[in-house]
Amino acid sequence: MAKANVHEQAVKDVLVEAVTASPRRSPATMLWAGTFVTVAAAIAVALAATPYMAAATFSYGVLTLGLLLRRTPRFHVRLMTSGIVMDLAIVLSLEAYRHAIKTAAAMTMTPLQQGHVAASSIAALLYVPTLTLGWLFRTKRLAGDGRRWHARFGIAAYAFRSVGFLLMFSLLARHAS
Repeated sequence: MAKANVHEQAVKDVLVEAVTASPRRSPATMLWAGTFVTVAAAIAVALAATPYMAAATFSYGVLTLGLLLRRTPRFHVRLMTSGIVMDLAIVLSLEAYRHAIKTAAAMTMTPLQQGHVAASSIAALLYVPTLTLGWLFRTKRLAGDGRRWHARFGIAAYAFRSVGFLLMFSLLARHAS
């Protein structure tokens, strides 16, 4: 009985640490806690929704973790690049197997679903200057305000991705029918 309480407390501690990550926490601790939360969320969504939504949840978690670890370039670059590549792979997969562009162009979706498509499309477009400026900054080919512009495009892309992520769940009604 005591071991169960210790285990439950350890899980609670990890979740609290992930949610309340502060600059005082080490990047490695944030990485492990964030990975736990991301995988748990993706599994929960997979059980309640579609595999695409689970993949998108995992990708969004990776992007969020990359944003939280932006002061640690070793983790930030790998996480953000991985999250962006996963996002774009999901879009390509949806187009290949579900003809997403044709579905969106047919205008048979609700306003919330159309909002999801619009926000996600804008995020995908903003990934291009974000990745380009980040790569130029990382390879020391960008000086001056380059880092600031990378951050601006990145924050805008993440904001649109966040809106798209939240509106993604409006697609559940479409898949239920």
